[in-house]
Amino acid sequence: MDIRPIEEMTHLAARLGQSGMDRIRYAGKANTEKQPRSTNIENTVLTEIQTVRPNTPGCTVNELIAGAASLDINQSKPLNINRIFNILQCIQVINTREIKTMTGLNKRQAQKYMRAVKFIIPYLESYFNSIEAPDHFIQPITH
Repeated sequence: MDIRPIEEMTHLAARLGQSGMDRIRYAGKANTEKQPRSTNIENTVLTEIQTVRPNTPGCTVNELIAGAASLDINQSKPLNINRIFNILQCIQVINTREIKTMTGLNKRQAQKYMRAVKFIIPYLESYFNSIEAPDHFIQPITH
């Protein structure tokens, strides 16, 4: 069986998009050890963010993440919202090394995502602590 990197599978890559490819690239490569001499953020919203659907209109979580993605005034375009969702949904100890591993971005871009995540986590914590079970959460299927 021939195993190739996902970047070489053009049709699959086009269908998944960049953030979908990030998830596949990161599968099995997670490193939960803290990076020495670096900012390490414990992802305290990991379990709660798993239940949120990305890109749901009117969802407070999506609005918070979209706001954090567009905060850097030195950028011409905002950060990718789906990538921020993936970082929050997949990485337990968030640091630039893990963001680089997941996304394949250079160190400078990974630091921008790190700043956005560092900014947004306290707001997500307070939001998740203030709610019960809104409609945009994924509900278990019952028959």
